[in-house]
Amino acid sequence: MLRALGRAAIVVLAVPVVLAPALAQSDAVDADKGRQLAETLCLRCHLNEGQGEKQGPMGIPGFAAVANRPNQTFDEIIEWLKSVPTMMPDHHLTQDEIYDLAAYIMTLRKPQ
Repeated sequence: MLRALGRAAIVVLAVPVVLAPALAQSDAVDADKGRQLAETLCLRCHLNEGQGEKQGPMGIPGFAAVANRPNQTFDEIIEWLKSVPTMMPDHHLTQDEIYDLAAYIMTLRKPQ
């Protein structure tokens, strides 16, 4: 019986090793740090009271509008932040800052 379970046990034991980096990264995400970063770097353009979705190609969306786009995901915000859109200043965000900022933006999402 042990021989029959050997392969299954190897698969089960290998899964946590594969998932460990992803879990460690998600544990490190800090929406409060993201809020502080947003208030420091992004306030002027993306955190204006009542600011909605961008109007026209050069319009600036509020972070709440970004969070509440239909089917918006954390991963899509990560990709958006990594892309450094040409109309935005390059704040040279670290990976941790990108994840924290994305986590903060997603806290602005209203229940659907």
